[in-house]
Amino acid sequence: MDTRSSVTASLDMLKASRTAADRLGRPLTRDVYATGFSQGGQVAMALGRELSRGRDGFRLRALAPIAGPHDLLGAEMPGIADGRVAPATAVFYLSYFLTAQNRLHPLYADPAEVFRAPYAQAVEGLFDGSHRPEEIAAALPATPQELLTPEWAENVRAPRGALREVLAANDGFCDWKPAAPVRLYAGSGDTDVPIANARSCARDLAGHGVRAKLVDQGADADHTATALRSAPQSVRWFDSLR
Repeated sequence: MDTRSSVTASLDMLKASRTAADRLGRPLTRDVYATGFSQGGQVAMALGRELSRGRDGFRLRALAPIAGPHDLLGAEMPGIADGRVAPATAVFYLSYFLTAQNRLHPLYADPAEVFRAPYAQAVEGLFDGSHRPEEIAAALPATPQELLTPEWAENVRAPRGALREVLAANDGFCDWKPAAPVRLYAGSGDTDVPIANARSCARDLAGHGVRAKLVDQGADADHTATALRSAPQSVRWFDSLR
């Protein structure tokens, strides 16, 4: 969830793809149709904003983010605090996010400030790149209350200080005016990234005069089902615009 580096990485991939295609005699157009799932949905909106500035020779044609955490401060973190995000998912996300962000921006000097024993001694090692998600989940507790110290449980409920700054730096990527059409995909049954994130994104866009249709995949659509249903729909929508 370091959005700015994800955007630069995406731009690098676009440039590399164009170079490779030229070498293969399969030149690409300048047009970019951007989508992504989960964190990728949030990055798609941020990438779209960067492409809209007209740099690097690309032309944004449409945006279709799927189940993106577009509003960390207003939707995702409150969902973690009030149970709209499933507890086991919240534990995984919090552990991953706080550990990763602390390597970029000092949030704590000692894991014991944030994580309860015995997890304080293990969390950072779990995210060393050598553990599968299933291994990590098995080594973590079932609820955020078991994972976090009381001070950090309150900080998650009402972010302040360095944590609030980090969240704010990765927020607000729907708060602009795309010239290209936008369609948002989400699932009201998603307990990883609640649909409130997509609704917040739609409100931000509306504030700039952009009407983005929100496609709700339904109360029976969890995070994965939202992706499986939305991906082919987004492709068909892109095709209809070409």
